[in-house]
Amino acid sequence: MMRLAVLSSGLPAVGQKRGGIERVAHMLAHGLAERGHYVVVFSHDRKPAGARYDVRELPWKSFVDTWLGRRLTFGYLGNVLALLPDYGEFDAVIAHGDSLLLPLKRKAILRVMHGSALQEALHASSPGRAVLQFGVYVQELLTALLERGTVAVSENARRHNPFVHHVIPNGVDTRVFRPNPGTKTPGPSILFVGALDGRKQGRFLLDVFAGIIQPARPDAELMFVGTSGPSMPGVTYYTGIDDLALARLYSRAWVYASPSTYEGFGLPYLEAMACGTAVVAVPNPGSSEVLAGGRYGRVADRATFGAAILELLDDAPARHVLEIAGTERAKELSADLMVARYEEMLRRLIHSDARRIATA
Repeated sequence: MMRLAVLSSGLPAVGQKRGGIERVAHMLAHGLAERGHYVVVFSHDRKPAGARYDVRELPWKSFVDTWLGRRLTFGYLGNVLALLPDYGEFDAVIAHGDSLLLPLKRKAILRVMHGSALQEALHASSPGRAVLQFGVYVQELLTALLERGTVAVSENARRHNPFVHHVIPNGVDTRVFRPNPGTKTPGPSILFVGALDGRKQGRFLLDVFAGIIQPARPDAELMFVGTSGPSMPGVTYYTGIDDLALARLYSRAWVYASPSTYEGFGLPYLEAMACGTAVVAVPNPGSSEVLAGGRYGRVADRATFGAAILELLDDAPARHVLEIAGTERAKELSADLMVARYEEMLRRLIHSDARRIATA
């Protein structure tokens, strides 16, 4: 049994918007705990229902929850925040965020890189965010240089960091996200998971739905999982739903559509495929890797994105081909395989750290 501390500022929280990083952090901690390890997550969020791990509160929550606090903490002061918990009882620390100063704790460290801050900077929606992300990128380079246990969640996530030598792809929980035959909506339906603005481009999808999809298919509906946006005919918003509810939406949708301009991995693509739903995505490093350049889903640029969705809505045989291919792809990237690879890497890191201390 390993005793593991996990740093993740957020965790899945019903009724609140959370992203892929929080969900992967939960999935990994839960999976390791299911394998018999003692796992404690240090977070600003409460323990999710059914989680097999324990949760201890990270300090600075009231500050981090402010507009300024979030911008100063993530990528910068977060490195100081990571030093505050007491890790004395643990064999290793898994960090899903800032960990540049964690070597000072003299513990085995497994740092998970969920994307590239350089790519975030290049796809930023404002100059200020771009500058902040360029600064984070420098810290990512230093972190991977100093922490030999740095892992990227995809090949593209490590493309711009030559010091990252390990890749463990994210996985999907196929016990939750799986096909549910006979539950597709009667009429054409589209699902989106993400934010209205920024690189996720949810507002662009709303425009595509109103300007291209609905005129051709007035009976179409768009299920939008994220922060509520403008009230529009045929659009329903879902915020902060749990994985079971999300899996039902994936299974019901005819098409999962994402115009995101950058993804470090793109977990929603994989979840949609695991549920037997065809995917349409804009070309980006994450979609190219998960969809294998179009082998497991349709890839279309912004100019043809609406037409690609419409084409799939009108072509049941084409959807069926992608549904079958997607479920096979999901089996290759299961959460069980992901957790097993992290478990093995943690054992090696802890063993190496113990030898280093013994010979020091």
